Amino acid sequence: MTSRPLIVAALASAALLVSPTAARAAPDAGTLPMPPPPAATAKAPASTDAGTPGPTDAGTAAGTPAPAKAAVAEAPPPPPQKVPPETFDNALKAYFDGKPRDAAGPLYAWLQATPRTDDNYAWGQYFLAKSLIDLGLTHAGATYLARIARERSNPNVLPRALDALKGLTDRPHDEVMIDEQVFGALDLGFLPDETGAYAHYQQGLVDLRVGNERWANTHFSKLPETSAEASRAKFALLVTRLKQVKDPPEEMVKDFLGLSEDEKLTREARNEAALAVARLRYEKKDFTGALEAYGKVKLPELDPGRASLYLEEAWTRYKLGDLRASLGILTTLDAPSFRDEFMPDKYLLRALIFRDLCHYLPAKRAAKELTRRYADSLESVRNREDLSQDARLRRAANAHGGTQRAAKFVSLLDLEGERLGRYAGSFGDRLFGHLTRLYDLSHAEAVRVYDARLQEAVRLEADTLLRAAEQVRLMEYEVGLKLYERVKKGAQVVAAEEEELLSPAQVAFKFDNEYWNDELKSYRVRIESRCIEETP
Repeated sequence: MTSRPLIVAALASAALLVSPTAARAAPDAGTLPMPPPPAATAKAPASTDAGTPGPTDAGTAAGTPAPAKAAVAEAPPPPPQKVPPETFDNALKAYFDGKPRDAAGPLYAWLQATPRTDDNYAWGQYFLAKSLIDLGLTHAGATYLARIARERSNPNVLPRALDALKGLTDRPHDEVMIDEQVFGALDLGFLPDETGAYAHYQQGLVDLRVGNERWANTHFSKLPETSAEASRAKFALLVTRLKQVKDPPEEMVKDFLGLSEDEKLTREARNEAALAVARLRYEKKDFTGALEAYGKVKLPELDPGRASLYLEEAWTRYKLGDLRASLGILTTLDAPSFRDEFMPDKYLLRALIFRDLCHYLPAKRAAKELTRRYADSLESVRNREDLSQDARLRRAANAHGGTQRAAKFVSLLDLEGERLGRYAGSFGDRLFGHLTRLYDLSHAEAVRVYDARLQEAVRLEADTLLRAAEQVRLMEYEVGLKLYERVKKGAQVVAAEEEELLSPAQVAFKFDNEYWNDELKSYRVRIESRCIEETP
């Protein structure tokens, strides 16, 4: 295990992995507008022969462009329909009566017919956004809230729009549109304290991404010490500094430990800090301290837990020499909840434990299990195929980090795109067509971002698989030598270790291949060592 899993996991929780904004094509600045054609002085004679082109058709027949036909093909959109003045008030009444479906269509029609300078224009955008969010179309609602934040035409509406946008960041969302283009570019002088703190935090993250820690500290220093953003900013700084040092100092470990007990952070963020402590202590070979830090990870009641957490704890117990407890945790990882997890190291660790206990045939079988289970993925890597099409590597890449966030956002757009079809009749053709185009464009961009992240993520997972496969091949060779090793005269079996007795508060049951979530951390394996001790 290296510190890389810490960096990847911490970057994911600190929301540092944000895809770059897509470049937009600029118009050709060197192209001059075409002058209007000269007015005709005489009416062109009509062609009398149906097969002979007249003057009007000559240019088209010769292959020259036909401006008239291009104009017809690129017809301007129809003008907005006129709406009665009371439409806005009626739509607001419908919204406050708990009928967002009845409010959305009229609000959109009113916005289309109203100039942007109208005093109520921003309010119309806000209530249209709220109506769409209430109907489960969160991305469409976020788009209108982001417009309010960028236009800033009404200072009374802006704080409400930013608060609503901040609430949407807890779920999958367009990170570029909300985190970068809105909160990452806000003028911070006029914002309320809570929204201003979140904006300072996001702008500090933008500075960290470009490597400017000094500017990031300028933003982070303005965060109230009692705010959750201050703790999240400290976590982001620690992760960034961790990437820059080879031997993290003990002070950094203590800082992560303090964050693991910070109640202002979410449970997920506290767990990430505790995992950071455990991984750093593991790298320093403080295995007892690492095991203690793993114990600080708090999961919901009856939650099966994380496969990566169990595997890391199994490695830590192996390093402490507690082979039977380590093998018990590997038994936990065979539970149905974890069978689809990408854990090639699990088979390597099981082979190592059996080898250390001199159970050479089980060790060889455990080593072969890795190449058998991941045979298709290994074949794809060797044949230089598109790894993103490998189901196992793709699932592993989607399990964490920026790829996971991008995949969740694509899934959200798919779900909301299907949900939009329910409102085709009540929204009207104009709003329904507008939202359909919005979701189509957003989905195409989200898929592009996801594919870019997926390509890099599957490459990293393939590297992990190849390293584990190489190690198990060495393990098979070593075990094969041990199988045919001659036992010297006078050698005897190593004395069996004394089993730890159960306390009066403990009860042991024989495993019958049933897995219960409240027992997953309690499995222990009774296995005797077959190693031979040579006598002098």
